Amino acid sequence: MPKYPTAKKKPWDEKPKQMHERKKDMRWFYNSRTWRKFSKLYKQRNTLCLFCEQLGIYEPAKVTDHIKTYEEEPKGFDLSALNDKYMQPLCARCHNKKSGREAHKK
Repeated sequence: MPKYPTAKKKPWDEKPKQMHERKKDMRWFYNSRTWRKFSKLYKQRNTLCLFCEQLGIYEPAKVTDHIKTYEEEPKGFDLSALNDKYMQPLCARCHNKKSGREAHKK
């Protein structure tokens, strides 16, 4: 069986710097089967981006986004009771803008 090459540690390389770090690691939530299934069905029911639609642009929704973050509304992240009232359909551009504003909010 072939061996994959291992990356060599360069002493001058530091750990990659991130612009910001999330307060809580939410991979357990977003990688769950329950969330993926809910998100897929939600995007089928809500096909247009909410923010773009308000501007008169008809852009398809690619992301099921939580309206508030985990710190603001932990009930919206309960896998046993996922609810539409905590979600909004967004295109990738609008989601990235919203997430960027949330990340840099102090």
